[in-house]
Amino acid sequence: MAESAPARDLSRWAAALLLIAGVVGFYWKLLLTGEYSWMNGDDTAFQILPWLQFQASEWHAGRFPLWDPNQWAGQPLIGQAQPGAVYPLNWILFLAPLRDGWLRQVYLHWYFVTIHLMAAWFAYKLARELGCRRMAALCGGLIWSLAGWMGSTDWPQMINGAVWAPLVLLYLLRVLRGRAAAASAGLGGFFLGVAWLSGHHQIPMFVSVACFGIWLWALASRRTRLAPFAIFWTMTACAGAMQILPAQEYGRLAIRWAGAPEPLGWNQKVPVDVHRTYSLNPVSMLGILFPGMTNHPEPFIGATALSLAMLGLAMAWRRFETRLLACLALAALLYALAPYGLIHGVLYSVVPHLDKARSASAAIVLFGLAASMLAALGLHSLLEGERSVWVRRVAFAAIGTGMFVAGVRAVLIVWRGWPGADDPRRLLAGVAALTAGLLLLTFQRGLLPSKTLGFALTALFLAEVSRVNMYFSPKTSDLERTASLRSLSEHADIAAFLRKQPGLPRVDVDDSIVRYNFGDWYGIQQTGGYLASVSENSYRHEFHTPWAKRLLGAAFAVGTAPAEFQKREVFTGSSGVKVYENPVVLPRVFTVHEALQIDSRMQAAGQLYQMRDELESKTFLLSSPPRLERCAGADTARILSYEPSKVRIEVTMACQGMVILTDTWFPGWEARVDGRPAVIEEAYALVRGIVAPAGEHTVELRYRPRSVVQGAALSALSLLAAGWFILASRKERLH
Repeated sequence: MAESAPARDLSRWAAALLLIAGVVGFYWKLLLTGEYSWMNGDDTAFQILPWLQFQASEWHAGRFPLWDPNQWAGQPLIGQAQPGAVYPLNWILFLAPLRDGWLRQVYLHWYFVTIHLMAAWFAYKLARELGCRRMAALCGGLIWSLAGWMGSTDWPQMINGAVWAPLVLLYLLRVLRGRAAAASAGLGGFFLGVAWLSGHHQIPMFVSVACFGIWLWALASRRTRLAPFAIFWTMTACAGAMQILPAQEYGRLAIRWAGAPEPLGWNQKVPVDVHRTYSLNPVSMLGILFPGMTNHPEPFIGATALSLAMLGLAMAWRRFETRLLACLALAALLYALAPYGLIHGVLYSVVPHLDKARSASAAIVLFGLAASMLAALGLHSLLEGERSVWVRRVAFAAIGTGMFVAGVRAVLIVWRGWPGADDPRRLLAGVAALTAGLLLLTFQRGLLPSKTLGFALTALFLAEVSRVNMYFSPKTSDLERTASLRSLSEHADIAAFLRKQPGLPRVDVDDSIVRYNFGDWYGIQQTGGYLASVSENSYRHEFHTPWAKRLLGAAFAVGTAPAEFQKREVFTGSSGVKVYENPVVLPRVFTVHEALQIDSRMQAAGQLYQMRDELESKTFLLSSPPRLERCAGADTARILSYEPSKVRIEVTMACQGMVILTDTWFPGWEARVDGRPAVIEEAYALVRGIVAPAGEHTVELRYRPRSVVQGAALSALSLLAAGWFILASRKERLH
C-alpha cells in the first residue's frame, strides 16, 4: 500500500535524525571532549589553519580575502584555490564569532563534522534515488561519509569537493532515465561546478572525468542526449567559474612543487613517476578490509560494508545502475593502482591537465562512493525479504570470508612480527567479517527480523570504522597528538614585538624552527611561506639573497641563530626563538628615476645582483621603460593606509619618476594617481611601480581581478539557472 503523507513525513524526519545521530555520534570525541582534533596533521595545522585564520580575520574586518600579503611578498589568495576563498560553507565558518580575534576550535570541529553530515545526506539521497529503503539508504550514506577516502582524509579543501559527487551522480542517473533530462543535467552540472569552488582541483577533476565517461556511454546509446550534455558542462563551467578562472590565471603565471625534482610551470606535465609515487599497489587492495595497509588515504570500508556491497552486486546486477556503479568502482581502483593498470596511463596521456591531479591513490574516492551505494542496494535486498539462492550463497561466503580474514590477519601478525597484536582496531576487521557473516546467515534462516538486521549491520559498520579513525588517535599520547597544534601558540610574543616595528618591515622565518605559516597565523608579512605554489616572478628572484632581502625590506629574521643578512639580536621570545635585525633595507615604498629593459625573466636574479648597490635609484623592466626624469631634488613617499587588497600612498616628486611599492606584481591590481587611472609596471621584474609626475600626489592601488569579477558573474548566473531548473523539475514531477 502507498505510504500516507504523514507517515512519509515522519519517516523523513526519522531518517534525518538518525543520520545526524550517526555522524555526530561517530565524531563525539571531536565535538564533546575538547581533547581531540582533526587539525593534528602538519598540513592542517601548519598550512590550512593559518589560511582559515587569515580569511576569518579579513571577513570580520569587512573585506573579502582575495590577496594574501603575508606570504612570498604577497600572493593571490583566490588564485591558489586551496584556501577555498569562494566556497560558501567556508564563508559561514569565517563569519562565526571569534575569540580574541581567533577562530574557535568548537566551530572548526563543527565545520568538519558538517562536511561529513553533508556527505552522508547527499549519499542518502542518491541511495533513495536508486530505490533503496530508508534504512538501507541511511547505511549507505554513513558508509560513504565515514569510511574509505572520505573517512580518512583531513584536508577540508579536498573533502569539500568530494561531498557533491553523490548529487552529481544522482542527477546524471535522472538524465539516463529520461526524467526531466534538461533540468537534471543542469542541476548535475551545477553541483559539479560547486565542487570546483571547494578549493583543491584533484577530486573535482576525478569526478569530472568519471562524468565524462558516463556521458560518452549515454551519447553512444542515444544521440538525443546531446542537449542535456551541453547543458551539464555549461552549468559546470559557469558554477565553478569564480574559482576556475582565477586559478587558471594564477596557474599560468606560477610554479608548483608537485614532487618532481624541480618546480613545474603551467605547461609542464607532472611526471608520471610522481603519480606512481602517490599511487596504491596491489597489496594496498587488502586495505579495503585491513586498516593500515597503505601510507596513502585509506581504502578501508570494512568487512560489513564490503559484504553488503557484494550482496548488492549479486542481487541487483540486472539493473543498469548496479553495473554502472560496479564499473565506476573498478575503474577507480585500477586508476589508483597507477603503474599496475592500463587505465591510468591512457587517461594520463589523453585527458588534458589530468596530470595535475598527481595523487592517483585519491581516485579511491569514487570507489568509496560506488561501494557505499552497492552496500545500500545489498541491505535493501535483505530488508525487502529477497531470500533467494543468492542470499544463501552470499551469506555462507561472508562467513567464510570472515573466518579467513580473522585467520590470515592473526597469522600475518605473528609471521611478520607486526606490533599491536593486542590492538583491537587491528583484529576488529576479522571479527567484524565473521560477525557480518553470522548475521546474514541468521537472517537467511528466518531467525532475525529485517529491521533488526538493518540496525545491527549499521551498528557493526560504525564499530568497525570507529576503531580505525585517525582523528581519535587511540594509540597516540596527548603530547604527541597535539604537538603540531601547540606549536602555533609558542611565538605570540615574537609576533607582538614585530607588530610594533614601524614601516611595515618584512620578516624571514626559519621554517625548520617555525614550521607553520607564521605570516598568515599572526598577520605579519614574511618573505617565504609554506605554499604548494608561488607566482613565478617571486620564485625567480631568489629571495634568500641579501640584495633581494634588501629590496623587499626584510629587516628581521626569526630563528635560533643569526641569519646571513640579519645578525643583530633584538628580541628573545619565551620559546627561546630569537629575532635578529638588519636595518639597512629599502623602505616598503620609495621612488626611482631611471629604468632599463631586460630580455627575459630568467635574467631577473642576475640583473638584481648587478644593480645591488643602485636599487634605491634605478629599476629594470621586462617591457619598454616609460619616460622618467632625473633631477637634483629629493622625493618623499609614505604609506597612508595598508590593507591586503588596497594600498594608499602619499608621494612628493621633484620630477617625473616611478613610485615603487615592494609587493609582488600580479594581474588584477589597478592604480590611480590623484583619481586618474595609471599603469602598474613590473619593476625589478617583481614588484609594483607607478609613474607619477612632479608634485604632490596620492597613489591608490586596488586588487580587482577581472577573472574574479567575471567568474563571480558566471557563478551567480548559474545559481539563478539552478533555481529555474529546480522549479522546472518540480513542475514536471507534478504533471
